[in-house]
Amino acid sequence: MTSQTIVLREAGAGDLPDLLALYQTLNPSDPVLTAQEASAAFAAVLSQPGLTVFVATDNGKAVATATLLIAPNLTRAARPYAFIENVVTLEARQGRGYGRAVVRHAVEVAFAANCYKVMLLTGRERPEVHAFYESCGFVQNKTGFQIRQD
Repeated sequence: MTSQTIVLREAGAGDLPDLLALYQTLNPSDPVLTAQEASAAFAAVLSQPGLTVFVATDNGKAVATATLLIAPNLTRAARPYAFIENVVTLEARQGRGYGRAVVRHAVEVAFAANCYKVMLLTGRERPEVHAFYESCGFVQNKTGFQIRQD
């Protein structure tokens, strides 16, 4: 990557092809959706209150993504909590800061929404994946990773 700033933004309908490519690298064994299935599912995602898909872009192309879900809550003085899911960076862009930037952005948005914690689960057991999440500020515990702001 050059010295240019990483561009972060919310995903829109036009990002669907890039997101499908990213998700295919995340879960290669997933069945390939038809265009109609993918469009319908992504429209539902984009219309879901509290759910935002963020992308980091390179020359307008989404090369990393993370999904943030902010959930309302009745504990912690009614402060919401957040989940981050579907974190992936194109292999050719890994190690260049795109993934870290999009995850940290999602965390910042969650805390700006007054979330008291942000949680992340991963099925990946590779030490470098866990080290990546820790480098984003998450602390690993028995149930996954989280950042608290009590």
